[in-house]
Parts: sequence; C-alpha cells; structure tokens
Amino acid sequence: MPKDRSWGFWTEQNLAMLADYLPAFTTASKKAPTKVYLDLFAGDTRNFSRTTGEEIDGSPRVALLTSPPFTKVILFELPSLAVRLETELKAEFPGRDLEVFAGDCNDTLHKTLADLAPLRWSPTFALVDQYAAEIRWPTLEALARFREGQRKTELWLLFAPSMLPRGLASETPEAADKFGQRVDAMFGTYDWRSLYDECKAGAITAGDLRADLVNLMRWRLETELGYAVTHTFEMRNTHGVPLYEMIFATDDKTGNKIMWSIYEKAALVQPKMKAQALAKKQALKDEKAGMLGLFEPLVPVLKGSLYEHEPPWDPYAPDDT
Repeated sequence: MPKDRSWGFWTEQNLAMLADYLPAFTTASKKAPTKVYLDLFAGDTRNFSRTTGEEIDGSPRVALLTSPPFTKVILFELPSLAVRLETELKAEFPGRDLEVFAGDCNDTLHKTLADLAPLRWSPTFALVDQYAAEIRWPTLEALARFREGQRKTELWLLFAPSMLPRGLASETPEAADKFGQRVDAMFGTYDWRSLYDECKAGAITAGDLRADLVNLMRWRLETELGYAVTHTFEMRNTHGVPLYEMIFATDDKTGNKIMWSIYEKAALVQPKMKAQALAKKQALKDEKAGMLGLFEPLVPVLKGSLYEHEPPWDPYAPDDT
C-alpha cells in the first residue's frame, strides 16, 4: 500500500483505545453466541503513522483481529472504497461473517438493521468514526433502538465541535447554509444554533462553545436515546489544539467500567505520544537542515488518574451566574 496518507498520534491513540475495548467487550459477552460489530465510516484497512512511519491497522482490521472474535462484522463505506475494502478483507479473513455495504450509511443502515432483526438479542457495538457532521440523528436513534427492551447498542462516536465553526464559515452563504443543515441533522435539533450565535456575539468563548456542543450531544444521547451514561475524551494535536472528542454511550455497567479505565489510561499515555510526535517533527526539520539531533524527547512522567467522568449538565436549565 503506498504511503499516500498518514495518521497523527491522536488517530493512533484512538485506534489503540478501540483495540483495548473490543476484546473486553467480546470477553464480557462471551456467553452470547453472537456478537455484532458495526463500523459506520469504516475507512481503509491500514495506514501509516506520521510519527514512526510504521503501518497501523484501521478499524476494520482491529475489529476482525479482536479475540474473542465478533461473530458478525458489518462495515459501511462509500462506493469508491467499499469494493476494495470488501475484497481485501475477505481475502485476508476467509470464512468470517463479514459484509461491506456501499453507500451513505445513513441510507443503508436502516435496511441492514431490519435484516438483522433476528439478532436483536446479540451484544452489539457501533463505531461512528465520522469526520465532521456526516452522521444523522435518526441513524443514531436506529442504532440505539436496535436492541430495544435489552441493553442498547454501545456507541463510540467521533464528535468534532471544532469543525463546526469552520464549516459554518464557508466562503459562500450557500455552502455555510448547507453545512448548517448537516449539523441540524446530526443533532436532531436546532438548539445548537443558539450556542453558536452566542459565540459569534462574543457572549461565550470558542472553548465554551466546544464544551456546550459536546454537552448537548451527550445530553441528547442520555435523555433522548436513553443511554445510562456517556463518557468523552478529547483528542488534541501536537500544538495542543482540540481536534475532536470520542463520546462513548452505554447502559451496561461493565462497559462503563471498562471504558472509564481505558480513558484513564489514555489520559496518561497522551502526553507521551504528543512528545514523541513533536520530537519526530523536530528531527525531520533538523535532518533537512543537515543537523543531527542530540537529545531524546522530554517525556513527562505522569501518575494517578488524569481522567474524571462528569455527567452532562442540563443545557436548558436557567443560568444562575
């Protein structure tokens, strides 16, 4: 595979967290004869680390390599990638119950879940690894309701509040309006618009807006879709700029405990990965300048828990401040 794309350390960490959680999920579900994995924006099978240059498994391979295994793996991708994705994975994992659906997952998921109705009792995990605002609320609702009457489908959602102001500041009013409609569809409500307007008016900061948007999504997952608990973990780039949040939603006590532990571990690992990525960037600059690096990256030594779970607040409650 040509090295035409590379992943930053934040994506590496995201995939490492997925690789930690999925075996815990299938182990906790070992008594169930069928375990289902859904990947709504599956992406490629492999890519390369921007820090080390090494090959890294994409989420489809992470899921298929999970042990104990998922008994059914279902991927969704756009037609331009779906055929190659299915061809490569079926050749590498012969005999696996694997399907790749081509098209917009918001359109194809509903029929897929209807076909899966006999397996509604099965423990189900869904990765929603969108870029900005591609997922639609009815799709999230369909996932949550798939196991109605039992524990819900566990959701792990990439949510990028920092991308929303960029999309809404598009060069043309038509493009900005179109992006705003996508955000409406993702939240399933127009309520986010008042938060955005407050930020534009200077009533709240950009950081406040990001926090409020994340909170609104978590609030709706818990109150509208009925998830017992949500966790969120912020991914930042090498400059410390927030990129996106990974929002986990579950109503399973074991899932809650496991992901809490994974987020605690990730909070300790993240500074080290950032330091290594920065050192790699500096080494490349030194190499271009004909200089030889003399020092190893300064990696912070951290102990204890840097992650604390806080439930979402009521976004509609009066502000007492």
